[in-house]
Amino acid sequence: MLASHGEPGRVRLSRRAALRPEVRAALALEEAGELEEAARVFEHAGEHAQAALLRIEHARTLRDPADRLDVLREGCARNRGTTPEGRTLHLALAEALLEDPDAQGDASRVRASRLEAARALEEAGEYARAGEHYEALGLLRKAATAYERGGEIGRLELVLEVLERLDDARKQERELLRQFDEAVAMGQRRYAQALLAEHDGPHLPVLASQAPRAAARALPPALQERRRWLQSMLIERNRLELGWGSGRVTAIRMGPVLDVGRSPSADITLAAPRLSREHVRLTVAPHGDRTRLTAMDLGSKVGTFWDGEALVPGEPMPLPGPGALALGMTAELEVVPVEGKAGAVHGALVRSAGESNWLLFLPEGGPLWLAPDIKVPARILFDRGMVTFDLATGVSATLAERPLGAGANIEFILGDRLCLVGAPLCLEVLA
Repeated sequence: MLASHGEPGRVRLSRRAALRPEVRAALALEEAGELEEAARVFEHAGEHAQAALLRIEHARTLRDPADRLDVLREGCARNRGTTPEGRTLHLALAEALLEDPDAQGDASRVRASRLEAARALEEAGEYARAGEHYEALGLLRKAATAYERGGEIGRLELVLEVLERLDDARKQERELLRQFDEAVAMGQRRYAQALLAEHDGPHLPVLASQAPRAAARALPPALQERRRWLQSMLIERNRLELGWGSGRVTAIRMGPVLDVGRSPSADITLAAPRLSREHVRLTVAPHGDRTRLTAMDLGSKVGTFWDGEALVPGEPMPLPGPGALALGMTAELEVVPVEGKAGAVHGALVRSAGESNWLLFLPEGGPLWLAPDIKVPARILFDRGMVTFDLATGVSATLAERPLGAGANIEFILGDRLCLVGAPLCLEVLA
């Protein structure tokens, strides 16, 4: 029916409007109890205040919260909060969203409902409440706008202060990301790790309403992702494989001994059935005034022979130079001692007879040889979980095509590709 001056809860329609066909149709639908359709016709006729009240009345008749929300959402989409009735409609939507039982227990739905409620509260002119919800959601710029519109100067100043500090913190985060990426690109992976460790822990200023959630924070997500990536790329177990040339691979083993035998856990596993699981062991040990490469038979059944001379089980035998280490009559290793300055031995190049690729045994690190005739002007060692590659003085290289200074120190990770400048040699870290 048309509202009179004294009818509470109704909007007074002008005489002229009441005569319009669409308004008469809307009134007829209302009298028939078709409140939703009546509201739509009122909206089409431009009578948004009347439509807003009908939406609220219709929503109250619905028992299903989802249906109630649908009615209120449709009404708010068609009615701005420019009239008291429109603001009441948006306020009703906000209250329904905050009480929505279907969102309980689902964090993402709770957050989405709270955000939609904050927007509805803003439209309803409830700026202080809207600001509180924006603030709780971490949407501080929206909270500041709401507090400003609501004249909440004290709250506005607090949020603006935190926003300024957040901006500073994000600038610091961007700079840290830049420094981390630069360190990784230059091969300084230990420094990259130290950068992240230094900035681990609570980092961004927060409002009191966000403190419980922020207390559990460590690094920002971008930095956490970089830390996980770097950790996954580190080389494990003092073992390294370098690809070079046309499909050639040199494996590097560091540690006190190099065990050879039939055991799968040996450093070099040979499949010959008559060999012992632990057959022979290579070490680098003092001998006279310098270190020497030695071989020791571990009590094998078929014996070990150096250039035809049998090794005494349990007694290390110095290997004075390149030669053949025979394991019984079925397997043979080529062994080439790796010497440094003043004739000191650092390890050995070893391979099975007939194989093309070498294994470089360096107990404590040393000069990098890929094959007996290919020496890289660099030293390599395992240091506190990192594989360190030291170029000789005056030698330059590129890492992933990025130039490095002469004599650079690089901490290898998986996938690195290092090329010497002025020499046809590139190394790729395979494993």
